Amino acid sequence: MNSRMKKINKTDWVVRLSLILLSVAFLMPLYFSLTTSFKSMQEFYESVWSLPHALRFENYSEAFSVGHVGEYLFNSIVITVMTICLVQICSITCAYALARLKIKGAEIIVLFLYAFQILPQESNIIPLFMICSKLGITDVTYLPQIVAYVGWCLPGTIIIMKNFFMSIPVELLEAARIDGSTELNTMVKIVLPLMKSPILTCVVMNFSFAWGELMWAQLSTIASSKGIQITVGLLNFQGMYGTNWPLLCAAIVMVLIPLFVLFAFAQKYFVAGLTSGGVKG
Repeated sequence: MNSRMKKINKTDWVVRLSLILLSVAFLMPLYFSLTTSFKSMQEFYESVWSLPHALRFENYSEAFSVGHVGEYLFNSIVITVMTICLVQICSITCAYALARLKIKGAEIIVLFLYAFQILPQESNIIPLFMICSKLGITDVTYLPQIVAYVGWCLPGTIIIMKNFFMSIPVELLEAARIDGSTELNTMVKIVLPLMKSPILTCVVMNFSFAWGELMWAQLSTIASSKGIQITVGLLNFQGMYGTNWPLLCAAIVMVLIPLFVLFAFAQKYFVAGLTSGGVKG
């Protein structure tokens, strides 16, 4: 018994040590970005990892104005908010239909959604760009990014939402139908109030993706100076002969702030949504 307890304790310490090392590995880039954002170029080259001698808040104002971070942030906000709204509306209606309406071939549709979710994003980039070029929407501000992000986010979001719709008691829906409630009214007024956790889970996941995506954001704006997102705008801080690291890190910190704020607000629902969604359906 004692040997078994010692073995469990050793395993527990190995897990804890691994988690600590992983936490340090994830926190080091954040520490680097935050400290560098308050330094001058001279301080940065003198010591990369040291704390700044003085807090240079002007780096943030310079990055916001001179580096056009404000414009890029606005573009990212518009694209991300539109993406999230469209994805949530489409995924909720589709998932409810797949889960609670008697649709022929619903399981086959779900299998296709899983298959599309497994495909790497890079495999869709070139065909997607060719389709957008043929349709002539590459020059339309925001449209190529929104269309692509909605398409990429929908399969996973529908799967998550479907699992939660399946967890809603059938008796609750039947009672609403007996009372004369339409399917749309039942979904909006009865089911959705119970779906706060999965909805916020999907919002956080889709926000993180749309906010931080780079490859398609860069390719879709390669021939246009309008609608450039913040991830692409960060590349402008890299010059031909060097990089202005303090301004770049100040811009990175401004990019990370909305993610931290959103996750801090929705953390409880995000964790609950992930744990519950993984076992239902």
